[in-house]
Amino acid sequence: MKKTLIAFAIAVVLLAGCTGKAAKKEAARAQEAAEIERIDSVTNEISNIKSQIDSSAKVVDELMNDL
Repeated sequence: MKKTLIAFAIAVVLLAGCTGKAAKKEAARAQEAAEIERIDSVTNEISNIKSQIDSSAKVVDELMNDL
């Protein structure tokens, strides 16, 4: 009886340890997806600001040429 109980306890511990891995992997994937989305947002914002700076530089250049 004791051997069966010990074997059952070991099986429960092993199963409990294995079930958490899938949840951790899913949480890591979700976090990675959120980070990628934030990076894409920042990249788009940088691109927009660069375009604005380039257009402003052209306007200033034209004004300088007019002088």
